[in-house]
Amino acid sequence: MRLAGSARSTPMMLGCACSTWRSFMISIAPDDALRARFIATASEEARICDARGDRWITYPKAAVVLGQMERILAHPRNWRMPSLLILGEAGIGKTQIDRKFARLHPPEIGRERGRTTMPVVSIQMPPGVTQRILYLTLLETIGVHGPARAMFETKTQVLRALRDLEVRVIVFDEVHNLLAGGFREQRKILAELRYLSNELMLSFVCFGTHDAREAFAGDPQLARRFGLSELGAWDLDMDFAALIATVLKSLPLRVPSTLGAEALKAVIRLTRGNTARIFEMMGDLAVEAIRSGEEQITDQHVERWRPSLFERTIVA
Repeated sequence: MRLAGSARSTPMMLGCACSTWRSFMISIAPDDALRARFIATASEEARICDARGDRWITYPKAAVVLGQMERILAHPRNWRMPSLLILGEAGIGKTQIDRKFARLHPPEIGRERGRTTMPVVSIQMPPGVTQRILYLTLLETIGVHGPARAMFETKTQVLRALRDLEVRVIVFDEVHNLLAGGFREQRKILAELRYLSNELMLSFVCFGTHDAREAFAGDPQLARRFGLSELGAWDLDMDFAALIATVLKSLPLRVPSTLGAEALKAVIRLTRGNTARIFEMMGDLAVEAIRSGEEQITDQHVERWRPSLFERTIVA
C-alpha cells in the first residue's frame, strides 16, 4: 500500500482487472472511512485488491510540504523566482506528494480562449541526464512531439511550449539522479535550469535523497534560490498515532481496528518509521485479516507481521 489519490470529491468506483491485487485500481470518495464502509460489502478478492491499492492519507508532514509548494506556485512572477528542495530517504513519501500536487493542478482548457494551460509540469530527472535529454524529456511530458532537431531548435521549442502553456512550476522527482553524470555535465544542467527560471520566470520543486544537496553545489547562484524542506522517518508521537488510526479506518475490513501503545511501538520498530514500509505493513495485515475471517487488525497481528515480499532489503 502506498500513499496516493485525490482529495477532491469524486464518484466512488471499484474495479479489479486481475486475479491478484497487483493491477487493482480504485477511484475513491474524499472520506476514506466512507469508502471503507462501502467496500466492506464487496467480494473478498476485491477487498484484498483494495487493501494493496493506492490511497492518499493526509498527514501533517505532507500537508506542510504541500503548503510550501502551493506558496511557490502562487508567488508573483519576477526575475528571481523562489524554488524548493525536498529531501528524504527512499520510501518516505516524496513521490506521492509530487503526484498529489500534480493532481491538484492538472492542465486546464480556458473557456474563453480555448487554450490549454499547464501550471505544473512534473517529471522524473533521468539518470545521467544531458542537456538534450532534459529538453526532450520536457517535450515528451508536455505532449509535444516532432522530428529530431538540432539542440538549439529543441531548446527553442521547449521555451515556446512552456511559455504557451503558462507553466509556473516544474517539479523534478529523483533529482539526485543528477549525480549520475560527470561534474561538468551537472554544471551544464544546473545552468540550463537557471536559464529556464530566468527566461520564463518559473520555479522548481525538486524531490530527492539527501545526496541531492551535493548536486546543487555546482551552481551557487541557483542553489541560493532554493528553500529546503526535509521529510524524516516517523516518531512515536501523536501524529503517528493519528496516521495509523486514519489508515485503519480506510482499510476494507468489516470490524473496526484499534492498536494499543505497545503495538504502535512495534510498528515503528518493525518498519523503522519508513512511510512505505508502514503502509506495506498495514496492507499485509489487512489481507491476513480478510483471508482469516477475523476482519480486524489486532496488537497480536502487528507483533507477528513479516513483510509479504521480502524479509530483508538490500538497504536497511
